[in-house]
Amino acid sequence: MRVNEEHVTHPDRAFRFLRFETPGFAGPRHRHLQLELTWIEQGAGVRFVGDSAAPFAGGDLVLLGPLVPHAWLSTGAEGGLPGQVTVVQFPLALLEQPLLPELTALRPLAEQAGRGLAIGGACHAAVTETLVAMREADALARLGGLLGILRCLWLHPGDLRPLATSALRSGGPVGSERRIDRVIDWVHRHLHEDLSPQSAARVAHVSPAAFSRFFRRETGKTWSAYLNDVRCSQACVLLKQSGQPIGSVAQACGYRTMSHFNAEFRVRYGRTPREHRGG
Repeated sequence: MRVNEEHVTHPDRAFRFLRFETPGFAGPRHRHLQLELTWIEQGAGVRFVGDSAAPFAGGDLVLLGPLVPHAWLSTGAEGGLPGQVTVVQFPLALLEQPLLPELTALRPLAEQAGRGLAIGGACHAAVTETLVAMREADALARLGGLLGILRCLWLHPGDLRPLATSALRSGGPVGSERRIDRVIDWVHRHLHEDLSPQSAARVAHVSPAAFSRFFRRETGKTWSAYLNDVRCSQACVLLKQSGQPIGSVAQACGYRTMSHFNAEFRVRYGRTPREHRGG
């Protein structure tokens, strides 16, 4: 899943406000210089933020810092309904206006967003209510709405949960990001197969001895931890969206035994796949 560089433009506005429908979430993993607030109003799949891979469903609300690789992916519309998404993208420079020194209080929030922040609690309700109001608002009202959202996030740090293990790191060896993107793309295309670190090393064009260090440096996680994160996330989606037997879901996500599947699933979600499907 190669990271695409997205160039966001909004020449006549301080920020970009988008609301759209999609038959499925299939955009490439990408990043951009703007901070981004994404609200999944309807839909389900797997969300990738930095080194995090986790299931998402309707209501998912996330703030991303500049240059954080991200993607929301799904196999199709949930229950035959299209995905609905609201996205707000704004530059870090908006918080650094010399004539508005009050906004510098939001810089720590922007730094925390370098790991991606899932928004919950009372703040979730306040932010989504404001996003709804912004749909039909004029430009000045939308700007006021964005500042109100940022103030809400600043006032309620307890409602913010980091997603990635660590903030985006830069300055790695030339070409390393392209190699790790090849590996991640390969993982997703072959999730149902036995994926060994030796095979992944060949995809990355690094030696098997160096692969473990390379992968952890680029993702912040071990090969095994990341692979099981992705597999369990995809299993979450299939358990809710399909009527496949649990054993078939396990096979589709690369697990050859139910005991291994149950153990990895419970570690991540605190319940078994059967309990997740019935919950």
